[in-house]
Amino acid sequence: MSASDSGRVAVVTGGASGIGLATARRLNEDGHTVVIIDRSEQAHEVAAELSLTRPTKAFVGDLGSAADIERLTGEVSATFGGADILVNNAGIHPKRPDGSHYPIPEISLEQWNLVMAINVTAPFLLSQWAMEYMKERKWGRIVNLSSRAGRMYSDVSGAQYAASKAAIIGFTRNLAGECGPYNVTANTVAPGRIKTPLSDVSGLGSSQNLHEVFASKVPLRRVGNASELGSVISFLTSEEASFVTGAVIDVNGGIFG
Repeated sequence: MSASDSGRVAVVTGGASGIGLATARRLNEDGHTVVIIDRSEQAHEVAAELSLTRPTKAFVGDLGSAADIERLTGEVSATFGGADILVNNAGIHPKRPDGSHYPIPEISLEQWNLVMAINVTAPFLLSQWAMEYMKERKWGRIVNLSSRAGRMYSDVSGAQYAASKAAIIGFTRNLAGECGPYNVTANTVAPGRIKTPLSDVSGLGSSQNLHEVFASKVPLRRVGNASELGSVISFLTSEEASFVTGAVIDVNGGIFG
């Protein structure tokens, strides 16, 4: 099975909900054959929905497991040959039961390692896999999701999450440098407060309350929507962004402090 003549094979991790879902829908609209990788069986429902427009397939697995990643990439390669577009969106952000972040003294080594495995190691392994196919074809787009927390201090983000998102920026710049000669671009998108299931937990009462608190600090006086991230990622994966690589695109409504 291969992409249609008008599109390419686009792999989106964490594509069953939030930013990943919005991205999968947008890339589907752009004419690509979308492949969703997610730990939730809901991925199959999303794939069935998108398949009404064009071929879409879901693969379910744990991105915290190197063995599972090897299985998943093997299945994608067997079905599609590889990925022309890779969006490393899947991530975790552990919170206390009340929704607040864990202060550094309370972060266990186990939790630290799990965050790094999913937020950093998985994008690394998936990019390793994808770039070989892209280099052979002399075309490719890799987009990695960072965060405002990876760009500056955030009092609502734990150190383990912030460290993982800062690491993604450094990794992507090296990726861009090594892939550039093969006409493969690699960029990072750093969202601010976006309405997603991951952000709908707070230590300040309701999720709506937290969104309102953030909105009051943002120059645009609102939080973002997942579809707005999908639009930016759509641009970065398009021909129009062929000279954009190694960049960090902040999608945060103008809040830089």
